[in-house]
Amino acid sequence: MNRPEFSAVAELLKPITWFPPMWAFACGVVASGVALEGRWWLAIMGIVLAGPLVCASSQAVNDWFDRHVDAINEPQRPIPSGRMPGRWGLYVAIFWTLLSLVWAAFLGRWAFAAAVAGLVLAWAYSAPPVRLKQNGWWGNAACGLCYEGLAWTTGAAVMAGGEMPGGRSL
Repeated sequence: MNRPEFSAVAELLKPITWFPPMWAFACGVVASGVALEGRWWLAIMGIVLAGPLVCASSQAVNDWFDRHVDAINEPQRPIPSGRMPGRWGLYVAIFWTLLSLVWAAFLGRWAFAAAVAGLVLAWAYSAPPVRLKQNGWWGNAACGLCYEGLAWTTGAAVMAGGEMPGGRSL
């Protein structure tokens, strides 16, 4: 079986989309009021979880389930163009989802639960039979929650040692 080039995988994961959840996680870190001293590694691991892992997973999932539409509207994308051969788009989506969960487990229960919620919403947003994206209210709510709300709250919770952040942090 042909393997995709690294450039096709990178394009599938859409790094340009990672910034908002990474920034939101960092804002949650700041809003927690907890000093970074001795805990900076938590902030970095969380920022990686929010962007290059969970958000990237959602991009791969979305491209896999939109491949037929993209074949018409965006034929240059990795899957419809054939640069991501066969079922590799699905394999990347599954692998990145599992990698996200393993990574989140190192950040504690709150981060793991948030990652599970975000990834479930990512799959529900794109995958049949749910496809939240087909409804303007549910689809946009899922995106807003995952891109900003979950990331911000998780940043604050991770820095607070896994405790639910207080109202002032949110």
